[in-house]
Amino acid sequence: MSKTADFLRRRVSLQVKLVAILMVVVLTPFAASAYFIDQVGKVAANFAAGEAAARDRSVQKALDAHLEWVALTKQLHAEVASLLARVPAIAGADPQAPLTTLLAEQRQLMSIRLRAPGGHEVAYAERTPPPATTPYLVVHPLAGGATLEVTFAIPDHLQRDYQELADALDVARKVAQARTGLPSGYTTAFLALVGTAALAVVVLGVFAANRVTRRIAALVEVARSVSRGDAEARAHLRGRDEMAELGVAFDTMLDDLGRQRGEIEYLQRIGAWQDVARRLAHEIKNPLTPIQLAVQQCVSTYGGDDPRFKRLLADTGEIVEEEIAGLRRLVDTFRTLGQLPRVEAAPVPLAEIVEELSLDPALGERLVVRPPDRPILLRADKLLLKRVLANLVENGVHAGQEAGKKGAVTVSWSTAAGARQATITVDDEGKGVAADARERVFEPYVTTKATGTGLGLAIAKKIALEHGGTLEVAPTSAPSGGARFVLTVPLAD
Repeated sequence: MSKTADFLRRRVSLQVKLVAILMVVVLTPFAASAYFIDQVGKVAANFAAGEAAARDRSVQKALDAHLEWVALTKQLHAEVASLLARVPAIAGADPQAPLTTLLAEQRQLMSIRLRAPGGHEVAYAERTPPPATTPYLVVHPLAGGATLEVTFAIPDHLQRDYQELADALDVARKVAQARTGLPSGYTTAFLALVGTAALAVVVLGVFAANRVTRRIAALVEVARSVSRGDAEARAHLRGRDEMAELGVAFDTMLDDLGRQRGEIEYLQRIGAWQDVARRLAHEIKNPLTPIQLAVQQCVSTYGGDDPRFKRLLADTGEIVEEEIAGLRRLVDTFRTLGQLPRVEAAPVPLAEIVEELSLDPALGERLVVRPPDRPILLRADKLLLKRVLANLVENGVHAGQEAGKKGAVTVSWSTAAGARQATITVDDEGKGVAADARERVFEPYVTTKATGTGLGLAIAKKIALEHGGTLEVAPTSAPSGGARFVLTVPLAD
C-alpha cells in the first residue's frame, strides 16, 4: 500500500512539474507583453509617422518627375510627327513618299501611315516593335484634309511604374493617418488573445501531463505484474505517438521473454528426460542379454517327451525373444534421446537435405517436394536437420496411412524479404492434431500414433530450438486436411 501511495505522489508531482513549466513558458512572454506593449505602441506610432511623412515627400517627388517625363515624351512625339509633316512628299500625301527611309531614321517610330482627305490609306510602312512595348498613336493633320498617323513604341513598364508610385504614395498617407497612435482597444484585444492562448495551453498541458503519466503508470503496473509472476500481463497502449510505440515495444519484449522462457523450460524438461533415458537405457540393457540366454538355454536343453510342455516352452521362448527385441528398440530410443550430439551449424542448402530424403525408398514414393523459385542457404547441422525432417515426414506417412489414405507428405519452404529465418512446412493426410494437443505432442512419451514411443517429436523440437529456430503445429489444417508442422531455421549470413 505504501509503494502505491509513493507512486501516486510521484505521478502527481510529475503532473505539477509539467503544468508549472508550461505556465512559466506561456505566462512569461504574456507578462512581458503586458508591460512593454504600451511603450512599443508609442515608439511604433512615432516611428511610423516619421517614416510615412518622409516617404510621402519622396514618393510625391518621384511621381511628379514621372508625370513630367511622360509629358515631355508625348511632346517629343508630337514634335517628331510635326517634323515629318514638313517633308514635301508627306505634306502632299504623295503615295511615293519615302516612308521606309524615314522609318529607318527614327528608331522610336514603329509605323507611318498617310491618309488622303477621304480617309483612305495612301502609303504605309512599319517594322516589328520591340518586346514588352505598347503602341502610341499620334495623328497630325496635313494640308487639304489629309492626315499623318505615326505610331511610337512605349515601354510597358512606364504605366506599371506610375501605378506603383501612386500605390506607394497612397499607402504612405494611410500609414501616416492610421498609425499616429495605438488605440487602447488594440492593447485590450491583444492581452485578451494572449490570455486565452495561455489558458488553453495550460488546459492542454494538464491533459497531456495526465495522459503521459497515466500511460507511464500502466507500464509500471504491467512490469510489477510480470515481476509477481503474471506472465500474461500486457500494457496494450493505444495511439500512434511515442508512448504507444514504447508500449508496443514493451509488449513485444514480454512476448519474446515469454516465448524464450517457454523454450528454456522445454529444453530443461528434455534435459531431465535425457538423464532419465540414459539411466534407463543402461539399467534395462544390462539384464536383457542374461535373460535372453537363460530362456534360450531352457528351451534348448529340455530333453523331456511331454509335447505340451515342450510346445509351451517354445512359445514362452518366442514371447521372451519378441519382448526382448522390443525392449532393445526402446533402449535404442532411450540411448538416442540421451546421446543427442551438439549442433555444429554450417551453411547448407536446404534443397540438398530434402533431396537426400527423397532417396529413402520408404519415404521417396510418398514425398512431394515444392521448392521456392530461388535456393535457400541455411545455417544448420546437416545431419541433425535431416533427422528432424525425416522424423516429420515419417510421422506424416504413418498419420496418413492410419487415416486410410496413401500417406503422401508435402514438404515446402520459403523465406520472406528481409527475414532471418526460413519457414519449412510439412503437410500430411492424417486426421490432424487437436487444438488441446498441439503443445503436448512435443512432450516425451506423448504420441497420437497407434505405435511409437513419443520421443521423435520431442527430439525434433529440441534440435530445432538448439538451432535457434522453432517447431510448432500450425493452428490451421493443411490443404490436404491433415496436420501441418511448421519448422523455422536461421538463414546463413
